[in-house]
Amino acid sequence: MKIENKGKILLVLAGIFLLMFFLNALMPIHRDDYDYSMIWMTMEHLGSLQDVFTSAYRHYFLHGGRMMTVFGLDLFLYLGKLWFDIANALFFTALVVLIYFHACRRASFENGAGLLAVAGVLSWLSFPHFGEVAIWKSGSTVYLWSAVPVLLFLLPYNLSLAGSMKKSSVLLAVGMFLLGIVAGWSVENFAVTAVLVSAGCTFYFFRRGEMKPWMAAGVLGAVLGFLGLLLAPGNFVRYDQQDHGIIRHFSNQLAGNGEMILYLLPAILLALIAWRFLQREVLRGKGISFVAELPRRGWKRFLLPGFTALILVSYFTNSFVARAIHDALLAAVLTPLHYTDAKTLLHWSNLMKGFEEVAVYWLMVFLFYGRVKEKCGLTPLNIRLLKENAKPSEILQRFPAVRYSAAVVLLAFFNNFVMIAAPTFPVRATFGSVALILAAICALLVIPEVQQGMKKTEAGRMLRNGAAVLGIFTFAAASVIMYKVYQADALRVQWAKEAAASGQEVVTFPAYGDDFNRALRHVYYEDYDNNVTKVGFCKYYGLKDVLVDKK
Repeated sequence: MKIENKGKILLVLAGIFLLMFFLNALMPIHRDDYDYSMIWMTMEHLGSLQDVFTSAYRHYFLHGGRMMTVFGLDLFLYLGKLWFDIANALFFTALVVLIYFHACRRASFENGAGLLAVAGVLSWLSFPHFGEVAIWKSGSTVYLWSAVPVLLFLLPYNLSLAGSMKKSSVLLAVGMFLLGIVAGWSVENFAVTAVLVSAGCTFYFFRRGEMKPWMAAGVLGAVLGFLGLLLAPGNFVRYDQQDHGIIRHFSNQLAGNGEMILYLLPAILLALIAWRFLQREVLRGKGISFVAELPRRGWKRFLLPGFTALILVSYFTNSFVARAIHDALLAAVLTPLHYTDAKTLLHWSNLMKGFEEVAVYWLMVFLFYGRVKEKCGLTPLNIRLLKENAKPSEILQRFPAVRYSAAVVLLAFFNNFVMIAAPTFPVRATFGSVALILAAICALLVIPEVQQGMKKTEAGRMLRNGAAVLGIFTFAAASVIMYKVYQADALRVQWAKEAAASGQEVVTFPAYGDDFNRALRHVYYEDYDNNVTKVGFCKYYGLKDVLVDKK
């Protein structure tokens, strides 16, 4: 690799790390973090490595089997927040690199810094409830810190299938065995996927007479780790307290997968553009050209930009659009249906608080997508031409990377479906599946015909500009709100310490003036009237109660 390319790669990696470290540094100890900062189910603060092991042991027998992630969380909470912030930023950077490697199917940076930057931007935009799964300590250790070892564990199997993994040694077998234990002992659905994929690949190579010792060692480690995860006594304690209705489980799947797809919208539209490039390539092979057709210049083309501008003005002023929609639907729908109880109205108000933010984001995505279509000549007539003359079967047959991408997407949805047995399926549990889907979409960008389309056309420039605008918009919003969180929490911690030092058992905080769960969920923070936050906070600082004054 040229020195210039190495410099660009390092610059992208440094940028990802520094941006994540900045947000992690602003994120305070929050909610479950207080419980994990003490020996599990006691009021004794973690004060030694022995306490870390004791806490993880108690958690395993009393609450759940995620030993590896719990140990990592306890360890870094004991070591201190700074070390946790560094480690978490490194884990996210490693995740982007692994998505890149799985997309290229090579453990090298030969496809350049551009694709790595794309993987970074898509990772920032597409993971649902980003603040909860990649910045908040108790959340990131469960999802981010599980995804990294699983993707690392699966990488040698993927490289072997691609023919770019030839090494085999005793050291590699030992390493894969140990890594398999960590991957299998991670989070439930991704652990199942790790076991089945590694076992399937190993059996495939065994049938071909090409199985390497490290393949079987990895499977053995993953199975042992998964058994440790599954058979934890704490799992059975919690299981007896859950609702086991299969209809509810299935509806949870629909809701979780649906929300995941909404967050993946920019990535899906990028994949659609790549698909159009491939369709056009098939047309060229058949000697068929696009029909010259002038884009429509009527007043309708100004609707989307105009509405986007209106929402932007409202978002940065007094949210007059959201308030108007809130009041109109309250009067026309909720009131006639008698959905006017306090809880429903609270949920409705909270939903509308984030309406304009989400609306701006989606409108900007579709605005850039529309401009890219125009620059590519994707008029309705030409799109029909593509559909009629470039069938999906032709694309799949001609481009192996498309077949690989489709297989990874199917694996991602299987990874979600594994959670059908769980009583709940929150969208944060789709973290591993989103990582797989991003690798699949980035794999399309490795195809030379797609790369040429992205680099040498006006469409590629529009896509880069769109990614920059969306990334800057969400990061700027997250940074501003995270700084408010940092200041507000520091003040409340100071009050709590002073109250405890003076012998007070109850402390009253004013309610937060803003809803902090914003910036497209890149910020995650709950007020102290939330029982999870309050109980752990009180135990940690020796208080009996925390009151929130909402006047």
